[in-house]
Amino acid sequence: MSSSRKKDPPVIPVIGQGGDSSREEQLRQWEEEERQRREAERLRSEQQAAPPPPTAPPPAPVPTQATAPESVAAAEPVVSARVAAAGYLPMPEFTEPDSADPAERLEFYSRGIFAVQYAARANHERAEQQKLIGLGLRLRAVKEEELHKTAGFDTFGDLTEDRFSIKKHQANNIIRVLGVAQALEDITTQELKERPLRVLVPILETHGSQAVRETWKEAARHGNVTDTALKQAANFLGYAPPKELPGPEKKESGQKPAAQPSESEKVVERIRALAEKDLARARREAEALESAVRELLEELAGNLE
Repeated sequence: MSSSRKKDPPVIPVIGQGGDSSREEQLRQWEEEERQRREAERLRSEQQAAPPPPTAPPPAPVPTQATAPESVAAAEPVVSARVAAAGYLPMPEFTEPDSADPAERLEFYSRGIFAVQYAARANHERAEQQKLIGLGLRLRAVKEEELHKTAGFDTFGDLTEDRFSIKKHQANNIIRVLGVAQALEDITTQELKERPLRVLVPILETHGSQAVRETWKEAARHGNVTDTALKQAANFLGYAPPKELPGPEKKESGQKPAAQPSESEKVVERIRALAEKDLARARREAEALESAVRELLEELAGNLE
């Protein structure tokens, strides 16, 4: 038995003495009051036993493409497609191998190092390609709008060399191959160097962008794309301009005077004579001559623009 004090029961009226009808009315009133009291206690006990009613949740935010799980899942391939279209590879994230074996851990980390090096090379090539296009677009705009006059320079080349350290022939060559680079950026992420692309300039002007892409793909099938490979591919596909065949030599009466050697031939003969005495020095001079001639050809081609 509980030691707590019991609640005293209500007093029950006595009925039936003296046939008083008021007593019966009091009993009915008492029974009604008791019924109401028990009902109130039952409701109160149920309310105490029941868990508290949940609070009204805050209004749910309107799902958007950035927050909804379905939208996030759908956005993943879009991001991947954008990265693929731009041509840049995401740098592999660092993770630890599951194996505790040292040899397997070294193999795991080695693959990661190679993957990082590969992504870095690929991204560098793509960046150089986009650099060529970005420079070409801006240099062309500066030249076409003759903005060098605004800066107080006499020529376009004076502006590029003074302000951007780009010589006139280099700027003109970049502008010349711009259309070729733009035609190729969707089919290759390789670095597009200005010199080999010159081969494709007449193809672009004569046959259009698709011919440029076909020539590049044909040259790429054989490995590294060089200017020689591009020339051969253009010739194979029929895009190269036909070469003029030498005509028959005309025989003239009388003895033809001996042609005097040109200055360039004199330089070559001098290097050959030097090679008989000092081969290493002759080789160095020949390489220096080759570099000077190549730069001169670029400058002459650029000045024609």
